[in-house]
Amino acid sequence: MKQSNRKVSGTLRVWSGVVAATLLAGCGGAEPVHPDEPFPQTQEQAQENVAAAPIVESMDAIALDRTLTSRTRSLIRARLAQGQAQVHQQVPVVSDSGQQLFLNDQGLNGDVTAGDGLFSAIGDVDFVTHQATQDRIREFQARNPQRPLMASTFDNRVRVSTRPLTALSPSVFQPGVPIPIFPAGITFAVKPANSLIITDASVINDPTRTYDPCSNSGNPNGVWTFNHLMREMANTYVSPSVLTEHWLRQWTVNQNINGWTVPARTAMMPYILTPWPRVGGALDLTRSPFKLVAIVNRLDLGGGRGPAGYASGNAGELRFVFAAVDRTSGTCGVRPFLVIFEYGVPHSSCDAVKTWAQRWLELSAPSMVLGSSAYNAALASLTQQVVVRNAAPRKPNGSAINQIRTNEEWLRYPWELREFHLMGSGPSVNRLQGQPTVLTPGDAHNDTPVLRDFINANTPAILANTYTVPTTFPTASTPFLGAFPWIASDTTSFWRATGISVNEARHKFSLNTCSGCHGRETKTGFTHIDEFGTLSPFLATGMSDPSIAYVVQDPVNTSLNREFFEIEMRASKLDSLANQSCLASAFHRRLTSAH
Repeated sequence: MKQSNRKVSGTLRVWSGVVAATLLAGCGGAEPVHPDEPFPQTQEQAQENVAAAPIVESMDAIALDRTLTSRTRSLIRARLAQGQAQVHQQVPVVSDSGQQLFLNDQGLNGDVTAGDGLFSAIGDVDFVTHQATQDRIREFQARNPQRPLMASTFDNRVRVSTRPLTALSPSVFQPGVPIPIFPAGITFAVKPANSLIITDASVINDPTRTYDPCSNSGNPNGVWTFNHLMREMANTYVSPSVLTEHWLRQWTVNQNINGWTVPARTAMMPYILTPWPRVGGALDLTRSPFKLVAIVNRLDLGGGRGPAGYASGNAGELRFVFAAVDRTSGTCGVRPFLVIFEYGVPHSSCDAVKTWAQRWLELSAPSMVLGSSAYNAALASLTQQVVVRNAAPRKPNGSAINQIRTNEEWLRYPWELREFHLMGSGPSVNRLQGQPTVLTPGDAHNDTPVLRDFINANTPAILANTYTVPTTFPTASTPFLGAFPWIASDTTSFWRATGISVNEARHKFSLNTCSGCHGRETKTGFTHIDEFGTLSPFLATGMSDPSIAYVVQDPVNTSLNREFFEIEMRASKLDSLANQSCLASAFHRRLTSAH
């Protein structure tokens, strides 16, 4: 090791005129890429993972080989955001050959000067892809001369800065010169309705892949049906009908979850279970009363960070949204009862995630007509990678499902959200069981000193997006994390308490809850995708043009307007992951929220 360091240092001294230059690219926060961890994580493990993610401000690479190739031995350097260097001793990244690296500022493994704020290590850099990225930037700039390309930095869901996205000069690409590495997601390249949130009728009503329980038309065994998803989730460990009925019967009786009594919604029986056709006493899943309304790509949740179990890997989640139908009224139709299947995409390596992103981006190609046979077949090939049995062998039943969440007011007002996890891998314990709702305290804690004390005590972590909501607080016997958030009004559903010191911490905490996200913090009327497939303004504003802001007045500080660019964030990350080298992924930070 010492001999290697002397060799590198000698080389760097020869290049001292250029190597001493400061980093050239100022970009947003970072998150290292890691392979999937054993599932599920505890909340404490998730807290440690989030806190361990340094925020990279800028990065460059200096080629040590004489020629620039797809695997060039290079000195990789990063500068951290203000205050981060005092907290972190190393910066984990993945090189472009898939090697886990730990950049350091201790004068080791190619780091020239200990303590100078530059974290460095020797690793492989794909300069071929990096140069192709610059060519692509120039191509899009030439194609849209009246609309300059921009790159945005996001803090969780909030856009905090925007800068021009400009291609590097070809003259920069030579050995011995610091070559900036930065995220370059081109949102123009993404058609959100094709590649992010898919609600088009020609897709969700595809007669070969979906089933309409009202008209009894379509394919009841299609790959986008409720029947198919439940059968693949059950695998061979349990009857799919038994798994489904046990899950739904949890609404018919009171449930105790983390010390909270989740009250029964007994309309489950007359509205859903009683009208459901049966075969030999078991629910006939080919006649299930759930209709597909959306397929959603949540690649933006990737990174293996955030709340335990959510996304749980580098490629984020794939989601299916179903609406319950009413077959009791004589005029069958969808009702406000949404069921969301949320799968962790089982891809972890940089190459696998990049391929996954590329396939989604290809759905935005001019040749891909939304809802055409070619488009639907390409989309089905993507979804099947995730939903089929044994897609995630280390998880219960071998299913990639992370959780099922529901959002409904049909069974009883007010709107209520619930969450269910697949538990166990054997017939005696195999079930979808009600669980606490992510990052959301019990409703009884809202507007109380307990909430005030929690937010004030955790303000730095909340502002840094490194907090979790514990199961109990302030004592081990006091349930804190909730299980059935209610949303009585889209104007009053947000988290607050008298005496909260920093309103920005209150806002971030509230935004990351189920009820705040589906309520006042995003100015949303309960659902982001409703039973008809209609999107909330929070989502819809960016679907036609991601550069248009959705403005929300802060519910506490009414003089403050917040601008959200949700679709821009998702589109930018998709394009960046699909087209850039692995090292650029260091700038993609995992959302704290799982919504």
